[in-house]
Amino acid sequence: MDNELLEKFQAVLNKRTNSNAIERFRITQFDEPTICNMLMRCYQAKVEMRRIHFVADDNTKQNVSKAAKWLTGNYKVGLILYGGVGNGKTTLARSICELISILFKKDEWTGKGVVKITALELSKMMLDSPDRYNKIKDCELLFIDDIGIEPASVKSWGNECSPVTELIYSRYDKQLFTLATSNLNDAELKDRYGIRISDRFNEMFEKVYFPGKSYRK
Repeated sequence: MDNELLEKFQAVLNKRTNSNAIERFRITQFDEPTICNMLMRCYQAKVEMRRIHFVADDNTKQNVSKAAKWLTGNYKVGLILYGGVGNGKTTLARSICELISILFKKDEWTGKGVVKITALELSKMMLDSPDRYNKIKDCELLFIDDIGIEPASVKSWGNECSPVTELIYSRYDKQLFTLATSNLNDAELKDRYGIRISDRFNEMFEKVYFPGKSYRK
């Protein structure tokens, strides 16, 4: 085998690989402890907006710390917060969105802002506004709330489609920043979406499990 030919081939391959590589968005202007502190303040503000007294319990501190680590580190492109209802998943996800919008001084359509949508809204959008659905599918930063509550499939122009599944496939292929919440556990996600999309979830998302009881009373 011609070693010189293989070396040239490898050089071309490396060049193509590097040119096509996508670096996941992450926060680099502050260190992890600073981002953890800022994120906790965003979380507190979100809680107090609902006229609820904020208490930074151990579960909240751990979850905020894990999110800050993901935001500042070189980890998977997605983060999914999952567990029972009412234990702070959506509050933390919205706090992450708030933090990014403050640090980059942008909204979701003009720069480093996070597009926010529920899985149910996403399903309706595929039917009612497919152009907007495609725009959201390919946006740089996305937060999908309540994965698993949407219909398993919808009919678009006579075709069976799964809006969340198609979106996950697309964002997985393009390695785009994706934040998500769900009340489903690993086994339930597998049952709901099948083994192929479950494998994509495992490869694409860092996972933070919320074991606590509901804060809602």
